[in-house]
Amino acid sequence: MDAGARVYEQAGSVYGCASGIGGSHRLGSSGFTLRGPRIEMARVAGRIAAYGMSSPGVDTGYATVEVRRLSDGRLLARRPATTTAGVEGFESVDAIVVRSDGAVAWIATARSIGSPRFVRQLQALDRRGLRLLDAGRALVPTSLRLRGSTLSWRHGASIRTAPLA
Repeated sequence: MDAGARVYEQAGSVYGCASGIGGSHRLGSSGFTLRGPRIEMARVAGRIAAYGMSSPGVDTGYATVEVRRLSDGRLLARRPATTTAGVEGFESVDAIVVRSDGAVAWIATARSIGSPRFVRQLQALDRRGLRLLDAGRALVPTSLRLRGSTLSWRHGASIRTAPLA
């Protein structure tokens, strides 16, 4: 939640709204369903929401990161959660941060029965485009932080940083 907007759950659906604007925009479902995507996590900055969207299936589940302006509901960006996923794999968005200009970064994990069996990546989408910032098992999903325009995260015992332009 932010002073300019909020994301909330009601009756199994997730909505976003901006202050001073009448009405809400449905973002997705909050519960597990094979019929449609569900919101895994959401963050708000200003009137912008960024969230992980999981689309589960019988043998495969994909995840995307979406960035939406809550004042009018316009989808600003949608990207796959990881750059690669194996056969019969499942992806999840583990952490996400967003700025009020729509710049976003996230950590996502993919697991599958085929190669590659495990992928964990940190990606950023900003004025510089989509960038893979880090990858590997030692990437700690709960460590992702954004202070101003600087991202920080842990990779094993080290702290790493990168600009979010």
